[in-house]
Amino acid sequence: MLASLLMAPSRRRSGRSARRPRAPRRSGARTTLRVPDDLAEVVARYAEEHRTSTNDALVRLAYDGARRYDYQYTVEELAAERGAAIDRLVDREIPPDAGDLTGEETARAILGFRLGLYDEETYGA
Repeated sequence: MLASLLMAPSRRRSGRSARRPRAPRRSGARTTLRVPDDLAEVVARYAEEHRTSTNDALVRLAYDGARRYDYQYTVEELAAERGAAIDRLVDREIPPDAGDLTGEETARAILGFRLGLYDEETYGA
């Protein structure tokens, strides 16, 4: 019997590389969702190009979209703060007969704030 076990062909698959890759384990809430067909095609293409599972591809694409959304939200928030600071400055400092700033003057003012040449407590943002 021992000889027959040693002579038997291996049960292991020789084609392990053909097996679909698995997504890394992640913590968090589990969900089930229906992916629209056009998005499913993009997800499948991404998974194939990056040699990962479709679930992992969907999560990676969601992270990318979330980063872009968060960046856009941050930029809009910063723009609103800076706009409010300019409004406060206009109300206090600029005479009513003064004209609009030129592009160069605006760039110099922004650079001045970035370099710390203006007091943020006085002028805001």
